[in-house]
Amino acid sequence: MTEKTTWRKRVRDAGGLYQWANATLIRLAGPPQLSPNVPRDRGGDPCAHCGRPRRDHRPEGETLLCPEG
Repeated sequence: MTEKTTWRKRVRDAGGLYQWANATLIRLAGPPQLSPNVPRDRGGDPCAHCGRPRRDHRPEGETLLCPEG
């Protein structure tokens, strides 16, 4: 049988109580969700209508027109 390590040793190996708790929460709950308010490049996102990148589209007013073809 393998020897079970103590809780104190696992916390110390993780780098402290905060690091151990953070690693445990991430393992249980998954990674944090990204905020939709974070700015990012939307030009590479696919269009919902034609599937091509948005940077290939032509702006007209406040909308984007799909490219021909």
